[in-house]
Amino acid sequence: MIEIICNDNDENTSKESAGVTSIRRPKNIKQIGDVSSDKKIYIEDYAFTYINSLAYTSPSEEQSGVLLGKFQKSQDEKCIFIKGVIKAKPDENNQHTGICFNENVWKKIYCEVEKYFPELQIVGWFAAVESITPELMEYLKKVHVDNFSGNMKTMYLVNTSEREESFYLYENGMLKKQKGYVCFYERNFQMQEYMMEKRGHRPIETVKKDKVVDSIRTIMKEKEEIRQQKRTAAIMYGISTFMAVAVLVVGINLMNSYEKMKSFDKSLNNMAKEISDISNEGAKDTVVVNKIDGNVKPTQEETTAFAQDVTKNDGGQQTTINQDVTHQNAEQEGYTKQDSTDQSSEISSNTSQMGGSDTIKYESYTVKKGDTIIGICEEYYGSHDKLGEVLAFNNIEDANVLYVGQEIKLP
Repeated sequence: MIEIICNDNDENTSKESAGVTSIRRPKNIKQIGDVSSDKKIYIEDYAFTYINSLAYTSPSEEQSGVLLGKFQKSQDEKCIFIKGVIKAKPDENNQHTGICFNENVWKKIYCEVEKYFPELQIVGWFAAVESITPELMEYLKKVHVDNFSGNMKTMYLVNTSEREESFYLYENGMLKKQKGYVCFYERNFQMQEYMMEKRGHRPIETVKKDKVVDSIRTIMKEKEEIRQQKRTAAIMYGISTFMAVAVLVVGINLMNSYEKMKSFDKSLNNMAKEISDISNEGAKDTVVVNKIDGNVKPTQEETTAFAQDVTKNDGGQQTTINQDVTHQNAEQEGYTKQDSTDQSSEISSNTSQMGGSDTIKYESYTVKKGDTIIGICEEYYGSHDKLGEVLAFNNIEDANVLYVGQEIKLP
């Protein structure tokens, strides 16, 4: 048995829009078997449940009744829609007591049709038997031809021992079993009222439900859940796509910002380097002059010239100034002689040491721009105590005069 759950609304809409006479099919259906032929049988689930409950409640009894519904057809398709069922009362005078449609049976059937299903017509009949034999099939064919002749009249046969349900159509002088049918669900108040009436006003929920009905409702519920899941998945997909695009945009902006910051940092480094180069060039052009403390006194020529200028400017004070100048000259000469004596003794001392200069070890230092003799001594000896020795060793007369590239010997 093949079961397919679907919704026929789309097919109906497409046919109506194409201008073809359409068949109004129900929304919720369950296909049982193959219904691909041009003749289709639809049965509502309350009618379906009622027939099967009659059959399987008393499986050893033969039972029958009529099927009520409507016929619909289109250009290339014919359909039977079964929405109601009337149970036929048994005739005890007939061999098949449960399967008999005589005048009395039909009279009661028409009364109930008028009462419960006034808008429906007879579209076929049903029979429930314990087993199917060739003799029984011949009898069922005779009942069908005698009571339900006509195009598209159907028979629904339930084999209770085999638990098999099938629809038949009369074609080419015989009952032909159909490959499948369609069970559909909708609000069928007329069938509900009839079932409650026949079951002693018991609520329809107390009737033993058929597995097919439960299956239909379960599957429809599952379909609704699947649709809900699809909607949720679509929403989540949209949100995920939006988040991915947002992250991508933010990433691109960050990359651009990083490149800009990197370029700005590079520019700052270049500027800093240029400023440093300019500072270094300025430092190279600057000559450092170190101040050397010492006793600096005017020479005799400067003193004499100063005395002459004073004599010219103020004759009244010439004697006093000349005396002062003479006294200063005497002091100056004393200092000069003493310094000369000290220097001569120091030079001679250094010279005596240099007498063996071939044996004195020394290191050479090349004067650079900005160097001074005192700075060289402090750098080499840690102090300028040996300044005189270095001057004497290198025959330097003026400690303030050095030349770039000059070689200084450091003993």
